[in-house]
Amino acid sequence: MAPKKPTKVLEDILENLSERNFKKFCSGLVGRDKRVKKNQVENKDFLEVAEVMIEKYADEALKVAEELLRDIDCQQAANDLGKTATLSGSICPSFCRDLQGNSNISTFLFSPCVCQVYCVTEDNYRNRVALLITNIKFSDEKLDRHGAEKDEENMEKLLQSLGYEVVKWQNLTGKGIDDAFKGFAKHPKLKQTDSVFVVIMSHGKLGKIFGADWREDNPDEFAVDKIYRCLNSNGCQALINKPKVVILQACRGGDLDLTGRPAPPPEDHVPELDKSAHVEKDFIALLASTPDNKAYRETQNGSILIQNIVKVFTPESYQKHIIDLFTKVQDLVSKCGDDQQKQMPAIDRMTLNKKFYLYPGLLDSSH
Repeated sequence: MAPKKPTKVLEDILENLSERNFKKFCSGLVGRDKRVKKNQVENKDFLEVAEVMIEKYADEALKVAEELLRDIDCQQAANDLGKTATLSGSICPSFCRDLQGNSNISTFLFSPCVCQVYCVTEDNYRNRVALLITNIKFSDEKLDRHGAEKDEENMEKLLQSLGYEVVKWQNLTGKGIDDAFKGFAKHPKLKQTDSVFVVIMSHGKLGKIFGADWREDNPDEFAVDKIYRCLNSNGCQALINKPKVVILQACRGGDLDLTGRPAPPPEDHVPELDKSAHVEKDFIALLASTPDNKAYRETQNGSILIQNIVKVFTPESYQKHIIDLFTKVQDLVSKCGDDQQKQMPAIDRMTLNKKFYLYPGLLDSSH
């Protein structure tokens, strides 16, 4: 199915507004700036108003419409417009037709003149894959992470909703985590995917993730830097120039919490082999806390970080790129907890050089 033209997208949204909300929309349009006069929309139908908006705002018409819908508290209509417009190529993040004018969505590319974004096609989207590692049970039962089951469930559902096949592991030792990454770096879908997500949830300390056999006298650990070694240009050439999103739900210091909280990350260095590409590029990581601080988890609802990732990504990944999504998560998490349990997630090792949009529902819209 060919994507809708901007005029049709706008007409469909306006047609479905109630009479009261349509009047509020038109009033907001007139009050927005001087481009639209009152007599151009007063007592006009949705077709005429849509035509006026396209004439006055051109490529910005759908963005303006979405903002007005939110202003009049038509949130569902605004979400529907954002999704439809994004997937139709009408607003940024936008697609443009290839030079032959082929309208099939599988041949659409991002337009660098509109905004610098990472490319995604139907085939890329179909081959998305993510790695999810959750340590819940430990050899030392005092370390068991109660509530982490909820984190695993929520992250798996979120990743699947974003089009990712989830490779899932549970209760791995440090060596097991290392082996899981080495196996993931050879996944057959990586050649076709546009991006990957990697999520690890466990206990930890600065630069390390704890394996399931961790004890004070047995530091079973995985160095966070090995993530980058496995997935960088030397470790996985299939992911060169593709976004690699890392989420680490783990403490990064402070006393180890045994009663119901999470964990941290790791370090290491890489021999430079491939001179034709940057060794470490197109990464972005969201860490649960700043260095030497804890990350908190609720036994019923899961970790504060994962709760807020789901809260932000579910409604907003249609319109916002990954940095904006992570920034919103940071803001929400920073406001959680009392003075004794403050947490500030950190965006780390950010080497994206374009905007990365997730485009949930891309295949649903094209079939």
